[in-house]
Amino acid sequence: MFWDATYRVTTPLFLGGANPDENAELRPSSLKGLLRFWFRAIAHPQLERWEEVKKLEDDIFGSTKKQSSFLLAIRQKEGLAEKKTGENWRNRPGLRYLGYGITDQQGKTLRPYLKENSKFALQIRAKKTAPEDTAFFLPLALQALGLFGAAGARSRKGFGSLSLESLLCNGKETWEMPTTIEKLEERQKALLRKIKLDETDVSLPKYTAFGSQSRVWIANTAADAVELLDAIGIEMLRYRSYGHKNKKTGTHILPDDSEAEQNFAPDHDLMFDFCSGKKIQTHPQRVVFGLPHNYFFLSARENVDIAPANKDYSRRASPLFIHIHALNLELYAAVLTLLPAVFLPKGEKIKISARRQKDVFNTVDVDCNVDYRHISDFMNRPAFNRDRKEIWP
Repeated sequence: MFWDATYRVTTPLFLGGANPDENAELRPSSLKGLLRFWFRAIAHPQLERWEEVKKLEDDIFGSTKKQSSFLLAIRQKEGLAEKKTGENWRNRPGLRYLGYGITDQQGKTLRPYLKENSKFALQIRAKKTAPEDTAFFLPLALQALGLFGAAGARSRKGFGSLSLESLLCNGKETWEMPTTIEKLEERQKALLRKIKLDETDVSLPKYTAFGSQSRVWIANTAADAVELLDAIGIEMLRYRSYGHKNKKTGTHILPDDSEAEQNFAPDHDLMFDFCSGKKIQTHPQRVVFGLPHNYFFLSARENVDIAPANKDYSRRASPLFIHIHALNLELYAAVLTLLPAVFLPKGEKIKISARRQKDVFNTVDVDCNVDYRHISDFMNRPAFNRDRKEIWP
């Protein structure tokens, strides 16, 4: 069997090879890794046990002991123009916030990227030795990538969003591109039905995957994909940020000069107390958005670094996926997908360290106790009420 999947890149795609700071490029190995990730995510509801998922994953995608059961190539590149380092996003605070690490403090991009509104096709050819389950799971992984996913740096924050436009199986079209919110809703619900997502199993997956506690919502629409991503970033900034104190008014403000909501003021106070030498027994609530998680107190010139205590788990990626989907060239939809899972393995601690420049002067390990409702509350923002559609549950 063979499949040809055409994707549209809807937001700036920061993907490179050996020298990502010098050149942006599509790489088959990177896209294969994405398909492997989405296979894991959709296989869990049916196979349930990680051991079963891993065994089938190795059979389909290969491992150190066996080759992959399919060949993958990139074909039909269209409009994949590279944008060089140094583009100014100063007036797009949402992009700057979501793009932490690929932009500097002034809002200039630090890496080249592939421009939005470009297209490419993945060509996949199954080998004769491919397991029977390949024909079921591989096209679903291709769909999941094109309905919820993205590629490259900051992909979970919406950069490099990929929208599936066409899916051929043995030369026959098997995919109807959604051109309205209602059709996108139908496509997403159909996929979740196929993977047999069940509301009754309340246990958390051991890894990032679809489960009963997942949330999939269409949050908003706009005529411009990048502006839509910027708007989502601004909402996250308003929800999460403590803000910087305005010396004239005494209020805390955000980069767009609006007043900070300070929804997580207790996090700020907890870390400030920690820097002041007070003993703490818990971590900030915002770590649920991912680790490492950092604070900087300008007045004292002190930093707080929060990360898994076990160096084998140096980071924990965000369980929230932002995806900008192209319904057509005049309308785009923002899809928010929350995939709760076991945040850290049982018994693992979170390390909190306070430092001045490079000198650590206080450290503590605390129990991991995250609450995914803090992300659900973000998805429930009033700014998303106009177009919100709850796909799951």
